[in-house]
Amino acid sequence: MKNRVLLLLGILIIIVAIVLVFMYYKSNYKISDFTIINESDKIEDAKKYGDNVVGWLRVEGTNIDLPLIMIDDDTDVLNGKYQFAWTNSIPDGTGNRPAYISHNVRNVSSNPIVGDDTMNYFEQLMSFIYPDFIKDNQFIEFTDSKGDTNIYRVYAVALLNDDQNASFMDTYTSEEQSRYIKQSKRESMYDIDVDVKEDDLMLTLFTCTRFYGASNSYSFRVDARKLREGEDKIYAKVKTNENYEKIKERMEEGESNEKA
Repeated sequence: MKNRVLLLLGILIIIVAIVLVFMYYKSNYKISDFTIINESDKIEDAKKYGDNVVGWLRVEGTNIDLPLIMIDDDTDVLNGKYQFAWTNSIPDGTGNRPAYISHNVRNVSSNPIVGDDTMNYFEQLMSFIYPDFIKDNQFIEFTDSKGDTNIYRVYAVALLNDDQNASFMDTYTSEEQSRYIKQSKRESMYDIDVDVKEDDLMLTLFTCTRFYGASNSYSFRVDARKLREGEDKIYAKVKTNENYEKIKERMEEGESNEKA
């Protein structure tokens, strides 16, 4: 009888412990419902415009849902027949850090607009400039040139003077990757609790911005790495850092400094 009571007590303690762990996990960690969608039909449809379609891209929390193309001498990046993002490299499925660019025609003020579904191309990429947005939107669906689709998680966001040269090369050595990871985290306006290693597959998204004025050639850059095997889509903890302070100051100046 005594052993039976002890056994039941032990089971009760285990159940209570499991419930407490679950409650702690649920209150401290939020899992994204952003999932992979088969984009093969969309990719085939986009080929009708004559460009070299090499994949597809979706970004959580935005209306970015468009084909990826490789440009050549005949490509017109101002083609208004459809929306797309492009790379200057030659993607063959073996690259470890592809970079894609797309237009940001309208979302250029010092207070970027969020949630306007009439926006096109990468205009909604600027949503990541807001801390409240990135806390609940951190994942990207990327289909590469081989048709493999995976989820990537954002680990750095930066607004800086960048010529987007990264779009001309998508294969880097371990040393180059390691150096870039340190640089992108250093330049990021957020400290994002995401571990990144040189052997991770990465992805960089660029768009132009006139956040600091029409005469400046700044880029808005979002860096992500591929979700590892068995890794849950748990939103990482995010906090602004000193890089965000000058951005915040610019926002507080208001939109009167620039007319889009």
